[in-house]
Amino acid sequence: MKEEKKRKTPNFLEKPLYPGGAKALREFVSSHLQYPQDAMEQRIEGVVTVAYQVNDDGLVENPTVVKSLCPSCDEEALRLVRMLRYDKARNRGIRLKVNTKLNINFHLAPKPAQRTISYTLQPSVKKKKEETSSKASQQYGYTITVRKN
Repeated sequence: MKEEKKRKTPNFLEKPLYPGGAKALREFVSSHLQYPQDAMEQRIEGVVTVAYQVNDDGLVENPTVVKSLCPSCDEEALRLVRMLRYDKARNRGIRLKVNTKLNINFHLAPKPAQRTISYTLQPSVKKKKEETSSKASQQYGYTITVRKN
């Protein structure tokens, strides 16, 4: 019985790379990401993983969501992946498709701390012992409480 050898891509073939590398890819995703309105209102955060193929011309093909977050975030992640353009691979006429995955992070900025100021007015009546008249003077004071939520 002959064992079938697994076909591997030869080492001399170039894979299509994103221009500028991984750092440029992260910057592209963060600058073009548009947080879906419904996910923002519901404060949905997480990661969407998208698998796709890059052909030898650098075009993205067959993007699919591997790990889902919510439908609107999934659609936004697919839109971003479809916008990607890789460098062409120069492989002397050999056609090549590379399978790739990309994690797209959906994170909201923390809510700014809201401060609540409340005050109460309490009448205070002070009678002076020396005062013989029946009139009492009224003074009002207030208390301010600041709470961080």
